[in-house]
Amino acid sequence: MFIFSYWFSRLVAADPGRKRLKTASKATISVITAVVIMLIVLKAAGSSQITAAILSGVIGLMGILVVNDETTKAKKVTTVLVALSSAVSLGIGSFLSRYGQAENVFLVLLVFLSFYLQKFGIRYFSLSMVAFMSFYFASILHVTFSQLPWLLAGVIVGACCAFIYNFVIFKDRPSNVLRSSMKSFHIQVNLVLDLIIELIQKKQIEPAQIKQYNRNIKKLAEYARVASEELGNTDPHDIWPGVTAEQMRLYVFDTVMLLQTYSPAIRKLSELKAFNHFDIQQVLLKLVESIREAEVLNENPTHSLTDAAQHLQELRQKLSELEPQDERYKDWLYLIRRIETISNHVIDEAYELQQAIVKQEKQPQKEAEEQEDEEDNDEEKGLKPSTKKSIQAVITAVATLIFGSFLSPSHQYWALLAGYLVLLGTETIGSTFVKAVQRSVGTLLGAAVGFVVASYVSPGILEVTLLFICVFMAFYFFPITYSFMSFWITMMLAFMYDMLLGGISESLLLARVLDTVVGVGIGLAVSALVFPKRTRDKITDTSVEYVAALKEFVHTYLHRFTNQYAFANLADKGMELEKKLKQLHVDSDPIIKGFVGRSRLQQFLTVFTAINYYAKHLVASSTRNEAFYKEAEFHGVVKEVEEKVASNFTQLEKALRGERGTYVYTLEDVRQKIEQSLDYFDTSVQSRNLQHLQLLHNIYYVWKINQSVVHLAKDLGAEEISSES
Repeated sequence: MFIFSYWFSRLVAADPGRKRLKTASKATISVITAVVIMLIVLKAAGSSQITAAILSGVIGLMGILVVNDETTKAKKVTTVLVALSSAVSLGIGSFLSRYGQAENVFLVLLVFLSFYLQKFGIRYFSLSMVAFMSFYFASILHVTFSQLPWLLAGVIVGACCAFIYNFVIFKDRPSNVLRSSMKSFHIQVNLVLDLIIELIQKKQIEPAQIKQYNRNIKKLAEYARVASEELGNTDPHDIWPGVTAEQMRLYVFDTVMLLQTYSPAIRKLSELKAFNHFDIQQVLLKLVESIREAEVLNENPTHSLTDAAQHLQELRQKLSELEPQDERYKDWLYLIRRIETISNHVIDEAYELQQAIVKQEKQPQKEAEEQEDEEDNDEEKGLKPSTKKSIQAVITAVATLIFGSFLSPSHQYWALLAGYLVLLGTETIGSTFVKAVQRSVGTLLGAAVGFVVASYVSPGILEVTLLFICVFMAFYFFPITYSFMSFWITMMLAFMYDMLLGGISESLLLARVLDTVVGVGIGLAVSALVFPKRTRDKITDTSVEYVAALKEFVHTYLHRFTNQYAFANLADKGMELEKKLKQLHVDSDPIIKGFVGRSRLQQFLTVFTAINYYAKHLVASSTRNEAFYKEAEFHGVVKEVEEKVASNFTQLEKALRGERGTYVYTLEDVRQKIEQSLDYFDTSVQSRNLQHLQLLHNIYYVWKINQSVVHLAKDLGAEEISSES
């Protein structure tokens, strides 16, 4: 029963915000509607131009998928322009079909524009993409001028269907997406808490349980990122009156930190036999269960946070009863305190949200003191990336047209399409290689399965239904894996060829697979030989960006202690670091999946992951109220730490770029000086001692970050020096 409940919850939470479901549903229904309407119109007119119905479906699909402008108004304009772009491209295609190689030249031009115009905005890319696909459609079906009127009618029908489903029936409702994202987040939180309860109850924790826990934590971090992004698009006050985006982000952040803290702490406690202390085990169980049952975003919760707060107080009481000097407790007492501290933050944040919802008072949003300048003034010298990519695409297009005409003269554009798509959205040789392999494998499997299924299914309602299922599956799983999308797209094409050609042959599907392999192979070769960008260079760029963002993050954190009016939205900055770390993992994926240099890169990523973990602790453990230290003597200490750490970040950036002569400060002498200056026994300075202890607590993870930075820099050849040098 538990396994069924677990997987049902996973299924419900698997699509945060239901974005994939919504996009795939819109695309599929738009295709179905466009095709059905055109078939009815064609039948009523007594025309047999079934290609018009297929084109209508293609435009209905692309009108959903390629329109990605930032505002709804801009999306509406682009949707209208999609129809115009397709119509013009079809007209030119039908005209050039009589002039031999002229259509190949125009097709290459469209390939160039679809990559080059990306630098001017997403709309230009969308229009170029639609023009390319429309011309491609006209070319493979050898559209003549006499067929053009019906094809234009199909374009209009397809664009209208896309417009209606995008902006009328399935129009964007950001509040619903945010609500759904938070629901997915809470489901995943509860799944992780269930696993934690199991870990506490077990006398011995199995490695399989740890792996399962870590997988779920990764899922939770992904859902947290989705929720945080939606908070940038939607004011949570519209859904939960009284709640601000800042409060919600802190709550999401603290919750993730709580569950990431639990795993190593619970595992270590189990190893140290701490759960043999029955009272501690039971109080921890009650605390976790009460947090799990709390309905944080419910205006009238049946389970409040009161129980969690009471169990947290019980845990504190148990801690006070245990003597730190006792040999039985000293090795694990600090772990319980760590759990108690982060649990307290989560309960406080959740309580603030509940109270805000109950009071339903609009909280004023704080504004940062400084607006970040998003413009990048350090323009790359020489050709811009979009220009380089467009040149790569042109060379690939010409090469694939030449090879395609020899391999399969009747389908010479298949190889071109494969080469075009494998270059789309890839920046490095490694990412192009991974995409090439995924597309080849997906196409091979899709062709095999599609051929077998199509041979057993007669053309008719069933085959049409299977075709539309393939459309839905392809775009539902596209954000997850490109190979799965290729599989479903190839199956869809197998059914389409079967209906259009009255049956498919092994030679036809074999030609499809061969052209795909040749096309992606040429695309990969061009990526490696023409303006190549190595995967390691991309990793370096992303690493430098992460370190720069981390430098700003730590500066913002420390600046609060010496500037009374400094404002720090650390949750937003923390989420930004999380995104950059994710991008670093994505960029490293081609090497991680390979063999050469994988071990060292994995160690490199481990250190960055540790740094990110420590940075999140700065958000989780930082005071939510005034952080300014009134004692002037602390200002010098904090400023010294801030300056030295900032210098280390700068030196690490240089080391990452391969510069020599870099150096980093250990700061161990500074840390030792701060810690030894605390006088526990002088009661006359009790207030100062309290601030001193608070300072030690607040900069603990700054030391951890600096140690990791020093480790990375030294590994890259930097010299370690004393802060007094």
